[in-house]
Amino acid sequence: MESIFDWVEPTEAGLFDISDGVDRMRDVLRIHRAGERPDLDGCIAAIVGVLDRRGSADGAETDRAAEWVRSKLYRLTVMDRWAPVADLGNIAAGQTPEDTMAALDVVCQELMMRGIVPLVIGGSQVQTYPMYRAYASQDRPINVTVIDAAVDFGGDPQITDGRNWLNQLILPEGAHLFDLNTLGHQRYLVDGDSLQLMDRMHFDNVRLGRLRADISIAEPILRDSDLASFDVGAVRTADHPASGISRPNGLNGEEFCQLARYAGYSDRLSAVGFFEHDPSKDGDGRGGQLVAEAVWCFLEGVMHRMGDHPRGTTEDYLQYRVVLENEDNEVVFYKSPRSDRWWMDIPTPGAGNRRGRVLLVPCTYADYQSAAEGQLPDRWWRTQQKLS
Repeated sequence: MESIFDWVEPTEAGLFDISDGVDRMRDVLRIHRAGERPDLDGCIAAIVGVLDRRGSADGAETDRAAEWVRSKLYRLTVMDRWAPVADLGNIAAGQTPEDTMAALDVVCQELMMRGIVPLVIGGSQVQTYPMYRAYASQDRPINVTVIDAAVDFGGDPQITDGRNWLNQLILPEGAHLFDLNTLGHQRYLVDGDSLQLMDRMHFDNVRLGRLRADISIAEPILRDSDLASFDVGAVRTADHPASGISRPNGLNGEEFCQLARYAGYSDRLSAVGFFEHDPSKDGDGRGGQLVAEAVWCFLEGVMHRMGDHPRGTTEDYLQYRVVLENEDNEVVFYKSPRSDRWWMDIPTPGAGNRRGRVLLVPCTYADYQSAAEGQLPDRWWRTQQKLS
């Protein structure tokens, strides 16, 4: 594990000079300082900065984001429940963009092998790709959720940047992508071809209006995700002015932090990234403060994970069976008595008359109500289509 420090450099010394009280994040984080490597034993998450702006829109100075966000994060108070979290420092910009991504790939792989969640800050959202690539050695289906105002497909296939990086996730043959969900996109920023492609692949695209009407619909999506990628450009400029593109509409700050907490609370999620923050446009520090608070909310979610995904047995769960009229489907729901969260089972190919294998998929109470009223939940149908 020592080799991980070959890929990262310490954080700036000036960040430790904060003197505004006790029980601040900088007092409890295991920070990589010059000449002092943090102990990773027992850590549940590790912050990793990326000092590479290449791929960001209009030359945004996203390489400065990690240290800027740290200057805000270190001042925040410690949440009520705490487990060790490391701050590994930063991955410097490589000679080529591929060099930077290779380093992030290695760092994420090593952290996940140790059961530590990589929490990546800084750079273009294209850095999500090496984080996804880090799952390759696990040889299993991977679910990815992207929080963004746009859906980053298309463009020149010979160039990968923050506006078309999703090409890398869905185009390579032999990849392990099973589900790709988008949250918060604005329809007038997304071309119809991209949405049609996502629909043909039975991915879930939750547009901004639907998400803001009921943000809780994002919880089961993030609960079923391995990797979450946050583009801070999903937040309206009034709440986050430090993005490469100014947008009057978008998520507000509270909603952005709520999504971060949902991601942290997910038992399955094992990597997260916050990208596209540009400190050069953050005169009053409002944007950096919001990203720091979102990171804090994510960590708080991790601290409160319930570990109640019914992987081994559903014996202790409340079970609800719904037989749909005019359908050949019986939908079985499970409710956790510990967290009140819901799952539904979906038969996999060859499951026959339900005595075979099933896939448990997170859902909401509203999905159960929908089934009880005779309507097959959309999430059940889409997942079944991907399995068949």
